[in-house]
Amino acid sequence: MRFVPQVFLCLLPIYVFAQDYVQPKLLQNADQVYEENIRTVSLKPYLDPYGLPIIKLGGIDKLRLDFDEIGMEYSNYSYTVLHCNHDWSTSNLLKAEYINGLQDYYIQNYEFSINTYIPYTHYSLTIPNENLNLTKSGNYILIVYQNDDRSDPIITRRFMVYEEEVIVAGDVVRATRIDERDTKQQLNFMINHSGYDIPNPFLDLNVTVLQNGRWDNALIGLKPKFLRNNQLDYNFDGENTFNGGNEFRNFDTKQLTELTLNIRKTVLDTCYTAYLVPESPRNSSNYSFLEDIDGRFVVRRLNSDNPESEGDYAWVNFFLQTEKVNSGKVYVFGELSDWRVKPRFELHYDEQTRAYRGQVLLKQGYYNYQYVVLPNNATVADETELEGSHWETRNEYSILVYHREIGIRYDKLIAIKQIFERPYR
Repeated sequence: MRFVPQVFLCLLPIYVFAQDYVQPKLLQNADQVYEENIRTVSLKPYLDPYGLPIIKLGGIDKLRLDFDEIGMEYSNYSYTVLHCNHDWSTSNLLKAEYINGLQDYYIQNYEFSINTYIPYTHYSLTIPNENLNLTKSGNYILIVYQNDDRSDPIITRRFMVYEEEVIVAGDVVRATRIDERDTKQQLNFMINHSGYDIPNPFLDLNVTVLQNGRWDNALIGLKPKFLRNNQLDYNFDGENTFNGGNEFRNFDTKQLTELTLNIRKTVLDTCYTAYLVPESPRNSSNYSFLEDIDGRFVVRRLNSDNPESEGDYAWVNFFLQTEKVNSGKVYVFGELSDWRVKPRFELHYDEQTRAYRGQVLLKQGYYNYQYVVLPNNATVADETELEGSHWETRNEYSILVYHREIGIRYDKLIAIKQIFERPYR
């Protein structure tokens, strides 16, 4: 039975934040949501809810897309994929050159929410599938659109398809520059291409490095420092460094009728409201290990085998006790915000409580997040001002190796290396 309470009063704040979404709908080769009623979008390996959207060309692994449409109706959605170059510009390939099967198809898997105070329809899709297979490696954009109109997108999501042509080995170490040793991490790595010809690695090869799957601070287009005996050396002194940042904060709303991790109170009116424990900045504290999932989230509900359709939504209230930040705006940030600063994740300063406050509608689950500052006139968030930065922090790094072979019109993704180890001195 589908439970439909007085939902519209509860959902009214959603429409205040329509500026969160792209208007007009200009298709972006990035992780983006184009409609305000589309929530909890996730594209991950089918068997790994914490993994990055990466699969091997010709392998058995699949990616699963999940998303919700808030409301009581079912919509007709279609999907397609778009091949991109290493820098996410659209490649020159025709769809028939990288798709084996149908170039567009309908999303057929959907289910209505069950016994939730906020009704929604949950949609899911796996790729590759019996209707669509991929024949080229590289970067891809998954596009979900409505009304049989590709110019009317609702979701775009990045994913990668790789081959195993070269071997990558690397380590995360403490930054070598004296002024960065306490706050930054350095990624040193080598590419061994024995048996695979790369005539001009400075021209034909592009390497991208991601920290925790983020694209906003990615290092793109790295070139080797030295060449020797089929090995490419990427050991730099500064070009390959990242802020260590801090371990992510977390909360768990798997049970909305009882207090769970970092939830101090829940209230049920027309829908649930969850209040997080009051928090403070960590920019002046020493490093302290905290188990996290590197900024990601996973949907879950206690005693439910199908949280995708049984998980409810709640307004999660954030409370950051601190002096007002004059250098920019403050946001909640992580995979829950698509690793972007979005208006609906902005916190506003309350002079009376001397704290940044805000609420975000989120599905039941376990969430990692941080408080970041978007400096005035900047486009990249700064996580260090409120969270601090430590060289000891555990982060996940991904090295993506792209090769433009002579005579071909696209960038092959010839290797991926993921590094999870704790940095060493």
